[in-house]
Amino acid sequence: MTRSPGVSPRRIPRQERSRQTVERILDAATRVLGERGYDGASTNRIASAAGISNGSLYQYFPNKDAIVVAVLDRFADHLAERLGAQIETTMAGSWEVAGRALLDVQLRLFEEHADLLRVIVEQIPRLGPFDKLAALQRRLTDLVRVYLLLNRQEFREDLDIDATLWIITETVGLLSIKYVLDRPPIPRERMVDELAELVIGYIRG
Repeated sequence: MTRSPGVSPRRIPRQERSRQTVERILDAATRVLGERGYDGASTNRIASAAGISNGSLYQYFPNKDAIVVAVLDRFADHLAERLGAQIETTMAGSWEVAGRALLDVQLRLFEEHADLLRVIVEQIPRLGPFDKLAALQRRLTDLVRVYLLLNRQEFREDLDIDATLWIITETVGLLSIKYVLDRPPIPRERMVDELAELVIGYIRG
């Protein structure tokens, strides 16, 4: 699905100075979103936090939504980089160890960026599709599929790979988000253990 022009950058920075200005805007927007939420993150506040004029901000972004989309795209890139590094580190190990390590990293990343996660949950329906977040989700889903196929002999005989894949990714994703946003009195290590046991118990029967 094509992103609306209204939430696309006004121009792509090519010079180093312009790239630095865009990074300042995105850093400032991340702070303002964390402090005031989506509704309180006006372009005036973002420009002020970035130490630039409104006019300078509008040279790069046509409105607040375009800035938010760029912030979330950058967040998706960061998630992909960190999770990708974890995948490379654990790929050679057992699927139980690799899966638990990925759960731990995912929860840590969500906790580090809880404010942005809240914006994603609350604002994606309003702003439209995010290609990079969708691509990251597909990458993680493909990873789970590989592990399921490689270790098929260890799971219950009636396991339906496609159905299991959807149930695992959706359940783990939703529970991870709820954990970070709702902050129940459960330590992260316990949450990781419980999620891992939930998945293992389900696929092993």
